[in-house]
Amino acid sequence: MAQISKCQAAGFLMTGAVVGATIALLYAPKSGAQTRKNIRKFSERTVNRLDDLQEDIRDQVTDWVDDVGSVVKNGIDAGKKLSTQGYEQVMGVFDNAKRVVEDGKARLEKMIQTA
Repeated sequence: MAQISKCQAAGFLMTGAVVGATIALLYAPKSGAQTRKNIRKFSERTVNRLDDLQEDIRDQVTDWVDDVGSVVKNGIDAGKKLSTQGYEQVMGVFDNAKRVVEDGKARLEKMIQTA
């Protein structure tokens, strides 16, 4: 069995590619000008589709960011409201405790004075 060198293999590959391209051109159903025109139209349609896809993706991402922003803002607002309510409740408890201590103090002073 004969050994084929890398150089010979590359030569066979190139020869096959050239022969294949030549046969393809000879049997092409359309002229080169028509083929180029079709390729140009296909390219323009593809670019337009990609532009539309990019715009759709941009719109979807913008909507998503807006939705997430709204959710975060609502969460922050709810947290502020709860925080304010919690603060008011704590201050109410302290006020009640202060009143109870003052009442107890007044009772003790009264008891001391009557005793």
